[in-house]
Formats: sequence, C-alpha cells, structure tokens
Amino acid sequence: MGVYFEAGVGKAAGCSSRQLGHRAAAEALSHLSHHKPSLALVFASPELDLEHVRRGIVEALGDCPVIGTSTAGEIANSPITHGVVVTLLASSHLRVQVGIGEGVSKDFRKAVHQALADAGVSRYFSTGHPLHHMMHVSTSRRPRASPVLLIMFSPGATKTHVSFSHDIHTMLRKASANRIPIFGGSSGDYFRFESNYQIIRDRVASDALVLAFIESEIPFGLGMAHGFSPTTKRALITNASGHIVHQLDGRPAAGVCADLLGIPMEKLGNDAVWFSQFPFGATDLYGDSILQVPEQVLEDGSIQFAPLMRNDQVITLMRGTRRDIAGAGVSAYNKAILQGGLKKPALALMFSCALRIRLLGTLQGKEVGSVYRKAGIPVSGFYTFGEQGISDDGLPIYANQSVTTLVFSDELNPVAALIHKSKSIYMEFRSQLDKKVSQIKAINRINQILEEQPEPGPLLRVLAGELVTLLPWADSAFYLLRARDPTSYVLAASSEPGVFPQHLKTEDMPADYGSVRLDSHGKHFGVLILRQRSGALPPDDEDFVLTETIGKLTAGSLYRMDLDHGLDMKIQQFEVLNQLGRELSESMSAVAQLQKVIGHIRSILGLSMVSLWLVDPACPLLVKEAVNTDPGIKPGEEETENDEIITKWQRKYCRPLSVTDTEENQCPVQLFIPFPFQFTSLPVLFKGQLRGVLNLYAKIRQDQPFQQGHVAGDIEFLKGIATQIAVFIGNRSVQKDATFFKEIHHRVKNNLQNIAGLLRMQIRRLDRVTAEQALTDSISRIMSIAVVHETLSRGEIGMVNVGQLLNSISELSLAGLLERPSVTLDISGPAIMIPSREATALALSVNELIQNAIRHGFKEKKQGRLCVSMAQVNGLVSVTVRDDGPGLPVDFDLDRTVSLGLTIVRTLAKDELKGEFAIWNNKGATAKITFPLSGDYYTVK
Repeated sequence: MGVYFEAGVGKAAGCSSRQLGHRAAAEALSHLSHHKPSLALVFASPELDLEHVRRGIVEALGDCPVIGTSTAGEIANSPITHGVVVTLLASSHLRVQVGIGEGVSKDFRKAVHQALADAGVSRYFSTGHPLHHMMHVSTSRRPRASPVLLIMFSPGATKTHVSFSHDIHTMLRKASANRIPIFGGSSGDYFRFESNYQIIRDRVASDALVLAFIESEIPFGLGMAHGFSPTTKRALITNASGHIVHQLDGRPAAGVCADLLGIPMEKLGNDAVWFSQFPFGATDLYGDSILQVPEQVLEDGSIQFAPLMRNDQVITLMRGTRRDIAGAGVSAYNKAILQGGLKKPALALMFSCALRIRLLGTLQGKEVGSVYRKAGIPVSGFYTFGEQGISDDGLPIYANQSVTTLVFSDELNPVAALIHKSKSIYMEFRSQLDKKVSQIKAINRINQILEEQPEPGPLLRVLAGELVTLLPWADSAFYLLRARDPTSYVLAASSEPGVFPQHLKTEDMPADYGSVRLDSHGKHFGVLILRQRSGALPPDDEDFVLTETIGKLTAGSLYRMDLDHGLDMKIQQFEVLNQLGRELSESMSAVAQLQKVIGHIRSILGLSMVSLWLVDPACPLLVKEAVNTDPGIKPGEEETENDEIITKWQRKYCRPLSVTDTEENQCPVQLFIPFPFQFTSLPVLFKGQLRGVLNLYAKIRQDQPFQQGHVAGDIEFLKGIATQIAVFIGNRSVQKDATFFKEIHHRVKNNLQNIAGLLRMQIRRLDRVTAEQALTDSISRIMSIAVVHETLSRGEIGMVNVGQLLNSISELSLAGLLERPSVTLDISGPAIMIPSREATALALSVNELIQNAIRHGFKEKKQGRLCVSMAQVNGLVSVTVRDDGPGLPVDFDLDRTVSLGLTIVRTLAKDELKGEFAIWNNKGATAKITFPLSGDYYTVK
C-alpha cells in the first residue's frame, strides 16, 4: 500500500530517445499514489541518445533528483536490452542529495571530492566529524540499523581507460570509516568497451562519478552473492602493486595461473570475458569468498586484476555450475532481507555483473525471474562492469562477477528515526552553538577593529567585510550623512559590491531595506542598511538584536573619532597661528615669507593644495604670489585653470565661499568638472580693500565625515588666517614706501653708469656715423631707460609689466625718428612681470631692434609693418621683433657685424639677461631675444 515507502518502476523501448525517457518515467510515476518521488534511478542503453533520454525523464518528473548510468543490459522485473528503465524511490522519510564529479581518469580523487562537495555531504566522509558516531549502530545480533546509504555509479573499463571504481570505493570506504553502506555499479556498454556514461538531472557526462546520498528512516538491507565455490587450488601473492600481480608463489603469475587451470600457457586467455569462467576468490575472516577476476595477461607474464591486490594474500581458484550461478540472485536477495531485518519488502534493486550474462546463457532470465517470483515486489537494476555492496559481515566491499542487491521495506525504522532525530537535535544545537561562538568572536573582532582603526572610511570597510560572516542572511552597507543635507547619505562601504546605490535619500529608501541609525550622544552620523539575500532564511530576534548592537558600537566609535577630530583641529589651529606669527615676524623677503606661511597651513591642516593671489595695484592684476601642493598630488591644467576661475569669482564677489561637492549643484562657480576637491576661498581684505585671495583645497572623501583637511570645518578660523595675511600685506606696503626712494636712487645710479658705458661705445664709433646720428641714437637709449623708471614708479617695487614696457618703448622709438615711413605697429602677447634689472636690458635691446628695423627694413619703403610679440613657455620669456622689409644681406654674420645696435643687443642678452639673441631672414628680418625668468610669476586679468 505504500504507507511509508513507495516504489515505481517503468520501462520503455522501441521509440525515439526522448519518448523512451518520458514514457519510462511516466510509467514509474503512475505507480506512486501517496508520496512524491524522492530519487529517480535511470538505467539506459548506451546506444540511445542519452541527452534526449534525460530531457524526456526530467520533463515527466519535474524537480525530482536524478542519477543514472549506461548499462550492459537493463533489468525491469526481467532482463531487457536497448531500452530505458526508470526506478522511483518515494517517501517523506527519505532525504536525498545528489552530486557529480568529472575527470575520473585524470584524477579520481579530485572527482570524488567534487562529487561529495556537489552533493553537500563532504562532512560525512571526514574521519574527524562527530556525525560518524551516528552513521552505524552495531548490536550483538542482526539487524544492524544504518540511517544513511550511498548509491554510486562510476565509469567501467573501456579499451582506452582502466576502471578506477575499486579505487573510488576504497577511498570512500576508508573516508567513512566503513560506517556508510555503499551500493553501486560501474557504467558499461554492450561489451564493446568503447564508452560509458553517467547521468545526473542537468546533464549527461562520460568519465564521471555520480552519487546519491540518502538519509533514511526507512529500513533497507544489502546482500551480495556470486554462486561460485572455492576449490583446493590456491596460490600466494608474493609480488603485487596496485591492480597488477607480478608473482604467485615466487613465480611469474601467468605461469602459475596456467598450472592451476591445468592448461598450457599458450591457451591462457587474455581478457575478462575468458577469465570469467575461471575466477579466483579471496576468503575473509568469516569464511566468505570475494571474487577477484583477472582482466588480462601482460607481456611480462603479470596479470591485471579488477580489484586492488596485496602481497601475502592467498587466492583460490573458484568453480560454479550455471544453476548455482543463476541462484546467486535469490541468495543476494535473502541476504539483504536478513541483513536489514525487513518485514515488508517493497523494492529490490539488483546490480548484476555483465560477465554473468555470458556464464548464464539461456539461464540469464532465471536469475532475475527467481527474485521477482520469490519477492513479489518490483525488481529493477542493470548489468554492470563492477559491483559495490556489503559483505556478509556488513562491511562495504567491491566485487566482480557478482550480484549485489538493495531492498527497501515499507516500514519505519525506529532506530534510524531516533538517530535522525538525535542528529537533528545535535545539528540544531551545534548550529546555535556555532552561531553564538561566531557572534562572540565577531563582536570581539569588531571591538578590536574599533580600537585599531583611526579613520571612519577604513573602519567601515573592514566592518562591512565582517558583516558577511556575522549577518549571513543579509547584504549590508554603511551610509554616512552627507554634508549640509540631513536627509541624504553617501555609500561608505558595503558587504557586496554593486548591490547598493552610491547615494540614498531618506524619503526614497526602498521598501525591502532595513536600517539601523548610527546615533551616539545626540549626534547622527549615518545608517546601517540591510537587505535580505535571495533564498536566505529570514532573520530572527537574535539577528535583530545583534544588528542593533553592531550599530551602537559603530556609532560610538564614530562619535569618539568625531571628538578626536575636533581636538586635533583645535591643536592644528593653534599650530597654524603659531607658525603664522613666527614666519611673519622673521626678517626675510615677502615672497619667501608667504610661501612658507601657506606651506605650513597646507601641511598642518592636511590640505591637498593652498594658493595665495595678491593684487598688483599698478595693473591692476591678481598675481599668484605663492602655491603649495601635497607631494603626492600633481595638479594638472584643469586644476590650475579652476584655481584661476575661483580667484576671478572671489575678486568679483569678495566674500567667503566654501564648497564640499562640486558635482552636486552646490557650487556657484562654473568649474571644469570633474574637480576632485572640496574648497574654501577667502578674500584677503585690508581696510576694506581687496588685497588678495586665499584658496584652500582638500581631496573629496565622502566616506570621511570629519577627515583631516576638511576645509569647511571652521570658516571663522580660516577668515582669521586671511586677516593676518592681509595685515602683513598692509605692513609690507608701508615698508615698501619707506624703501621706494632707496630703490629708485639705486636704479638711477646703475642706469647712469649704463648710459655712460653706452656713450663710450658710441664715441668709439664716431668715425662711422654722423655726430647728429650718434646723438640721436644716444638720446633714444637714454629715453628707453627713462621708460623703465616711469613703469617702475607705477607698479610694485622692482617689478615691470613687459607688455606695458614694450608698448612704451615701441612708441618712443618711432616718435624719435624725424623722417620715417608709415609704419603699422603690432604688439601682442600675455601680461608678464619681470624684475627691473632685466627690464632695463630688455628695453634697450628692443629699442635697438626697432630702430634697426626702421632704418634698414624700411629704407626704401614708404610704409611697412612692424610686429613685436612676447611669449612665456616653460620658464623662458621670448620677445620677437619682425619687419616685412628686404631682410638681411646675403653675407650677414652676427658674429662679425660692426653694427653698434646689434652688438649692444647681443651683449645685453648674454651678460644681463643670461639668455640668447638670434636674427634671421623670414619674409623680412626677424630678431628674437630669449631669457629665463629669475622667479616664478603667474598673472590673470
């Protein structure tokens, strides 16, 4: 009736492979009335399209676990061939896990581990696991209760691969300490020895191992028999390795085997089929014989056996009649009933050696039929290339040329049920204990992390990694409060990348998110977000308590970091003020003082960059007076341009500006994006007038709510720094007025000496020019020096604007000519500031070049074009004077020229400007002076 257990056996032949699978499965399913199928066993002809067979079976059965094998013949109450047999085990008292391991011929050990892991039962085959004590209950008499069973199909031998089935069985038997019954057979074909296949629910494989691990409260029994009896002919294995026996009784194994059989060596067969007539057996301690069948004779006279052989083992020649061999099926069935103590047998699984087909001949059907008639229950199975079962004393064994039988009974095994209940209680207790231990360890680890990590970002990233183990039911993420927006958060760390958005708002939080506020001492830092993982069990009350605990610990640590940060900021502010006062009180150049001041500000406050721009009242321009950058940061062109844009904005609006995120529409300045800095820009005011701009930059780190270098942290303190710098600039202006006259007298003295030198040079060349021309040239040079003095009087002490200077010199040079052609003057280039010493030399040089161009370039022309241009590249300033006249003479050589003007220019360029002078033809004459700046000056209009 199937109260506790039901079985269904279906077979099909004579149609397409997919239909065969579907029909066999459907027929098996039709025999079930009370229970859903727990496991499907498939036995199929290797000549079919097994992938289509598998698909047909899965279509009929749905989500039932499936394992199967190719066969040398199928059994469904009688032997069949070229068909499909599906056997269903159905009971609510069976729990089944299936797995597959591939690449058996390459590494059978790896394949075994893979199959056990795939089934999730590796722990049962670990000798140190406490569940071993529950696997087998030994009593002083039969039956023995086993709560678990392993059904396995492994590859049989082919022409190209030996079988590792015995090795696999030995490995599993040892790993389970002989406590787990193993029932199975080796995959085969119809004696072609070409290929064999293993089937699992989602695919068909070759060279693979498939298994089903069954936890059963249904009683079952196993039995094995072969029908052979020992003779008096035996030999001792004296040299063996693995499956090879090299010597018997100290002689070559093949020769001894021939003697035992009483035949000449040349008539000795060379395959398992021939040797199946004359198997050997090994007697165990209980007097039972286990068959050990030779497979082939090797060239060196050794014999290869199917099982592993060992030295000092006695093997006995076995004999058996066809009737005895045919009766082995019933014998194996009887042993299974006895071994399991079964009262209501419901299904017999029968795996019989394919070699027995040849031995039995016409009696093949009698073996299966006898069992079917005696048992009166479904008999299902296949003909194998190697059998796995248990010996009469209950130990797992591997055999050849035998029949092994597994019988399930329709009753409940109270011992097995007790074992499983005890195991469930133990596993639940162990799970809870492991969970508590894990939580305690995790909390200790979290406390250690909280003590070790000084910054919020690294802290939260480490904690997110810990939550993967501590809260396995959820993906988790830490969000920190965004600056200036109490409802907006930014992602700081998550347990799983890509699961959570970068930004989160309170009102937009998804319904499947759970959250824990990170609050401590009335201050809100952020939230811990949790989302239940797909397929995970829902959290219980303890999980929620643990989550709240983690949130409180994290918030407490963030509060401590906030206090530490506030204290650090105060210390930094005192240090900045101290250094500022020290630097501004020392006697050194103003540029050096300001450079050191902003260097201290950047270093102490942990900023990325600080720039200071000052107003040049003569232009008026904003000049980048000083800049200091973190050594690990190299500002590019966009960063430099953004600094200028911010400075222009500050000059226009003249008020403090602090921006924490340039990409969130919080910035009123149109910058080049992305700009990876938060910044504060402050006007430097003295007596209500803008004297400069102080810009402070820090790298944007959204995961650091109170990071060092947070430039908007104390705007009043930063305004105080700007005020001190303004006072310094004001004092410097007063000092400048006091020293202005000294500087002017010094420059006048130097330039009078220059005038005297130029007049001497002119006197030495009076024989080459008229007195009038000599005086005119001298007047022009003196006026050029006067232009420099005039420019100095309108600007900073010692600094001259090159553009203004060139414009004045050019106009002066043209105005000094009594007779001159119509000249179009074009002056171009950026605003560049240079020291007055270089300005004097440059003014004299440009004056000479302009006069030389007009005198020679426009000598025969009534009109022309004169271009004066300047440029600054890589710290070098260049000034170019170009005319569109006839150009230089063909034989012109600057090194041998007698021109006083060009000699002056060449001498000034080399000695005064420390640069170079060149002149060449290019659609007229082109002269160029190039010299380095003595300092680093940047300007912006």
